[in-house]
Amino acid sequence: MDLGLKDKVAVIMGGTSGVGLKTAEMFLQEGAKVAVCGRNEERKEKAYDHLLKFGPAESIYAATCDVTNKADVTNFIESTASFFGGIDILVNAAGQSVMGYFFDITEEQWEQQIQLKYFAIIYAVKAVHPHLVKRGGGRIININATLAKEPERHMVATAATRAGLLNLSKTLSQELAADNILVNSVSLGLIRTDQWERRRMKNAPEMKVEDYYADLAKKRNIPLGRVGEAEEVASVIIFLASSKASYVAGSTIETAGALGKAL
Repeated sequence: MDLGLKDKVAVIMGGTSGVGLKTAEMFLQEGAKVAVCGRNEERKEKAYDHLLKFGPAESIYAATCDVTNKADVTNFIESTASFFGGIDILVNAAGQSVMGYFFDITEEQWEQQIQLKYFAIIYAVKAVHPHLVKRGGGRIININATLAKEPERHMVATAATRAGLLNLSKTLSQELAADNILVNSVSLGLIRTDQWERRRMKNAPEMKVEDYYADLAKKRNIPLGRVGEAEEVASVIIFLASSKASYVAGSTIETAGALGKAL
């Protein structure tokens, strides 16, 4: 199936690992061009080398960027536009959760979550908007989580900021529709990513990998009976970026194996 992504330029904020990196792979496989960024120089170089397995060097741009720093984000977006001659798609995939109950979370952690889950998206959308307008429209896809609709007490800061992002995404979808820019969200449940791998190594390094995730799925009562994989999320992102989703805007697609009860 032709998804209409050949030669499109996709910017993936936080695309050097996890869901972002897997999404970059799939864009390249569809003939698109990708720009990825991350704060860690070593991880950025590793991601670039990895992506060369899926597309030519001229279709890949990688840079270090702190997504919570407005100047960094602006420079990355402008450099990408200059490198490829334009931008068609923005995927906001950077994110990191913080666990803790209300009185356990420090004000610094609150500020970090607000910056990462909210202002990082604001900076990226403002920077990329004129480039999407020049193309006659485009796509913005914000990666969110089921916590946005169904908060958990032990992740209060992440849940609260996720809810704010959900609201922002809906508002942007309405405001930017006049520019033919389709804004949507992908809401994640438990997905096997680098973040969960770090938790596994910290909490149960002696367990077999598959046993750990099977146990996790059971404890979290995931109806589908397993933890999701990064490529399953990336597939949804690719669809939303494609020509096949030309009338999908303001939507949130849950990729969570039926986890959660919120409508």
